[in-house]
Amino acid sequence: MTVPPYVPAGTQTEPGLSPNSASDVNVQVGSLMRQFTAVKEAVDRQHNWLETADLKLAPYNMEADDETLIKSAVADLDAALDAVNMTFINRLTGLY
Repeated sequence: MTVPPYVPAGTQTEPGLSPNSASDVNVQVGSLMRQFTAVKEAVDRQHNWLETADLKLAPYNMEADDETLIKSAVADLDAALDAVNMTFINRLTGLY
């Protein structure tokens, strides 16, 4: 995660974390897009693993309903995140 640039005392025009410059906007948006990309990739990895895992067996020993619930939730989330147009997100994070 990128650390926001130092803002000298008395130069912040808005309270809190409001951006003070174009650089601040770039850092905040870029950080958010990198976090989103990391979460999207983590969900995809989890979905790929869950597709082949049988959670009803040891060491998990889950009930069939719990396995279905988990696998459905992750699969739906993965599908929704895959539907996001990554063109501009990739440009903002330098992944072209």
